[in-house]
Amino acid sequence: MATKIGLFNGALVDLGHARLVDTGEPVKAARDLNGVYDQVRAECLSTGSWNFATETIQADADTGVTPAFGYTEVFAKPTDWVRTVGVSLDEYFNYPLTQYYDDDTVWSADSSPIYVRYVSNDTGMGLDMARWPAMFTRYVELSLAARVCLSITQSETALERVEKKLKEAKRAALNQDAMNESQPKFAPPGSWTSARGGGGARDRGNRGSLTG
Repeated sequence: MATKIGLFNGALVDLGHARLVDTGEPVKAARDLNGVYDQVRAECLSTGSWNFATETIQADADTGVTPAFGYTEVFAKPTDWVRTVGVSLDEYFNYPLTQYYDDDTVWSADSSPIYVRYVSNDTGMGLDMARWPAMFTRYVELSLAARVCLSITQSETALERVEKKLKEAKRAALNQDAMNESQPKFAPPGSWTSARGGGGARDRGNRGSLTG
């Protein structure tokens, strides 16, 4: 299972640096890695439709919202949403919904309910390191290494080497995830789906019918 200290030491090994005993050590390497850890982890989660981090929900329309134009129903996104994997008219995802808006805080469509698969940064989903496959763990290690490389090594050559390994690790993690896919993913929405802008922050989305 991946651990924070394991990720830090994996990154440091790639930089040719001594390992840490604890993530809270009062040394530069620990401070640098702690400073970027949350952001790097979030960015890695956002780069793929990771199976281990994918949540499925039934979303019911927010009856307190009446759109001024466009789609007639608005669905608040869960607070743990990272990226949308697929939207369907049925719970088995046999009938993909392609006509909808995917805005910052809401989905909009003409039907209710809708069924949504999305990458989650919940502590029991995408941020649960016990769920991380080995390839994703390696991807995060190298992302951390790349982020702190210049600060720790002052070497552009080292950064080029780490970035090359990072590119390969990301590809390997995505390929492994694709091979583990048990259900076809829908194509991500095009830019036209975001034409409406935010629509306001609302956290009243239906969180029922959750499956891992």
